Amino acid sequence: MDARKQHYGWYEEQEVFEYVLTNDHHAVFRCIDYGAVVTGIEVPDQFGKIENVVLGFKQFEDYVNDSPYFGAFVGRVAGRIADGAWSDYQLTKNEGQHHIHGGNHTFSQRVWESRVVKEQDKIGVAFLLVSPDGDNGYPGNLNVTVTYYWTNDNVWEMLVTAESDQKTLFNPTNHTYFNLSGHTKRDILNHTLQMDAQNYAETNESKLPTGRLLPVANTAFDFRRAKKMTTAIKERPEGFDTPFKLTGGKTIQLHDPDNGRTLVVETDREAVVVFSTTGMEEDYLVDGEKMSSHRGIALETQELPDAINHPEFRTIVIEPEKTYRYWTKYMFTTQ
Repeated sequence: MDARKQHYGWYEEQEVFEYVLTNDHHAVFRCIDYGAVVTGIEVPDQFGKIENVVLGFKQFEDYVNDSPYFGAFVGRVAGRIADGAWSDYQLTKNEGQHHIHGGNHTFSQRVWESRVVKEQDKIGVAFLLVSPDGDNGYPGNLNVTVTYYWTNDNVWEMLVTAESDQKTLFNPTNHTYFNLSGHTKRDILNHTLQMDAQNYAETNESKLPTGRLLPVANTAFDFRRAKKMTTAIKERPEGFDTPFKLTGGKTIQLHDPDNGRTLVVETDREAVVVFSTTGMEEDYLVDGEKMSSHRGIALETQELPDAINHPEFRTIVIEPEKTYRYWTKYMFTTQ
């Protein structure tokens, strides 16, 4: 296995580096120290053709100027917090009256410290960041380490650890958009999606959870059995930006029947937000084409959004001087 570090760009007078991790089967994982962004994952299809299966940009400047969180590590808290308020703290309101994805100039827009890490059967990059007390209104100095491992079995492992010196909130996610067709040669409508989820979180017009967890049975949100995305979009034309509460093995499976590529996601998080990119008609380019509706699908593992305002959801409060750990695995296979 091989790890290569190379210049990628400049951000606010800081040099940005890309890490290229290659396993013994020539499958490749790419990430940068700006935002701990995943810039590429190149894996084989059933015919042995190795292609990129995530959305990203050719130039670093596009990640700074245009990115809808392509591949980014999002925090302190992913998703929305109603009115940007928690206890006596006022968080940055960066989506109307609400707070989203940790605020402004946050985890996904900063250069992290980084280093290569090697173990017997995998290689990776550890990213380290200190979020200072008062950052976007959050209390506490928060030390975060995010490690991306790449294995010989074409598995991306994401391990997150965090520790704060004050009680604070922490609910991060990775915001990678997947398209298993390879180099986004097709949209994701022919992909199938299956999830171990019995319930989804009802949301209001601001995309904030109401607190009600509704059964997926007999709704467009039922992915307990594999469902083609074109069917799901016909059932719900506005698409999905939807939190699902995971159950059982907490697994998610995305499959492209055209080339056999399959992504299986396992996590210890309570939920996943599925974002189908419906309606994303943008001027920026992805693989040489304008960003368009259903070009990718994000599978954002996390606790349920706005959990701080819904005590029935699993807590996102972390206590001082305790270490918190989370993991998600993304396994790329063919079938």
